[in-house]
Amino acid sequence: MAYNFFIDSDIFLDVLLDRKPFVEESFELFKAQYNKQAQLYTTSSIILNVQYTGNKLLGKSIAKSAIKELLVFVKICLTDKNILTKAYDSGFSDVEDAVQYYSAASDKAIDFFVTRNTKDYKLADEHLKIITPNEAIKILS
Repeated sequence: MAYNFFIDSDIFLDVLLDRKPFVEESFELFKAQYNKQAQLYTTSSIILNVQYTGNKLLGKSIAKSAIKELLVFVKICLTDKNILTKAYDSGFSDVEDAVQYYSAASDKAIDFFVTRNTKDYKLADEHLKIITPNEAIKILS
């Protein structure tokens, strides 16, 4: 069975920036997508945030090329006015985190929300479970 994982910006940044020791676990999710064990989802705002960070740390050309390669592996969740309103009305301390969560939660295909920053999602509803990359790998094995 293939699982559907929403991946947060930290997962992309781990892979893009080769952040040790996190890159290995995060890269496993992309390998699972490649091997058709998983489908990965994210939002356009995560891609743009990763691009911004990549530009600063790697340079525009390298970041653009690398992100273009990573885009092959993901589907993009839609973010509309209703999701933005939910995010601003929520109790999340970081509106950007709320936007990511509600974008993922609105796509009924998504099984899990994967992030290393699980503490940022304590207000998440129970129907979309927040897990770490390590937990996602265990689910896949």
